[in-house]
Amino acid sequence: MHPALSEFPSNSLYEGTLCNGVTIIERQGIEFPWHVPNRPMFFYVQLGQEEISASGTSYLNRTEAANVEKLVTAFLKSGVVPSIGVITHYEGHRGCIVNYMARNGSLRQQLYKEIEVASVDAFQGREKDYIRLSCVRSNEHQGIDPRRLNVALTRARYGIVILGNPKEYGCLVEGPLNNLKQSMGGYAVDYVKAGKPD
Repeated sequence: MHPALSEFPSNSLYEGTLCNGVTIIERQGIEFPWHVPNRPMFFYVQLGQEEISASGTSYLNRTEAANVEKLVTAFLKSGVVPSIGVITHYEGHRGCIVNYMARNGSLRQQLYKEIEVASVDAFQGREKDYIRLSCVRSNEHQGIDPRRLNVALTRARYGIVILGNPKEYGCLVEGPLNNLKQSMGGYAVDYVKAGKPD
């Protein structure tokens, strides 16, 4: 794992003991305009509205699904082999992302089929080169289970983009949002809408 990626989970969840298994040579980045070049991560502030899925038992966020597709496409255009994973907490949103990429992705459909979109639990014990964590909900009182956040944040070898409402992260523990913001070098507000990845 890139040291910039491990900084937040190591300090916040492992008391500074998390070790990195990616060499300096392996850390050489792709041609992607990271918000802070030596930190292959950013938090895409996403205030889209969540809705209940058709099953009535899950959630989805259509705006966020569209932005996941834009980010996946940007990385594929930058030359990333399809070792990209998209993690979401909700089955309804997983289906929404898969369908959106199939209908609206501008590249060959086979490339999108190779992108794994799954739950946090499905990614337990596995890694991808790049992870998109799509949080779905904009409810600042909902919060995120720190153990599941840990799994999500530690799946990426080389880079991660988190899409979500930053207020949702304020429910974790004392000061995690500030620690995450500091680790990421600040938030990239409307990074995709500004046209950077295209």
